[in-house]
Amino acid sequence: MAFATADELEAGWRPLSPAEKDRATVLLNDAAWWLKIWFKSFGDLVALAAADVDLAEGLNILSRSMVRRAMTTGAIEGAQSTYQVMGPFSSQIAFKNPDGNLYIYDSERDAIHAALGVNTSGAVSMSGPGL
Repeated sequence: MAFATADELEAGWRPLSPAEKDRATVLLNDAAWWLKIWFKSFGDLVALAAADVDLAEGLNILSRSMVRRAMTTGAIEGAQSTYQVMGPFSSQIAFKNPDGNLYIYDSERDAIHAALGVNTSGAVSMSGPGL
């Protein structure tokens, strides 16, 4: 079960052709699978999202971001840098995600951890029971 739909992706980004919508649907399902694996240690992500509106919203946003990054591999929009020279005619484009992989940034992972109520600071209490 995907956390977002192709229509939601389209509404927040740009109009998609029927072929792009089909690809987006597959990628959204793939993104959901990856998120369930990456956050598996916290429990059933689908059940947790059903019980927590903020977590569901975060997973929706994150899924759409992952798929948008994967779908912008072949356009200038997905370029990390470009290089052009007028004469003798040269051009170079370096893409951020040339393989169209699904990935998340550390800040996105931290946001999901926060929605799950996980301490991401690494700090722990030094007091113990009975002290």
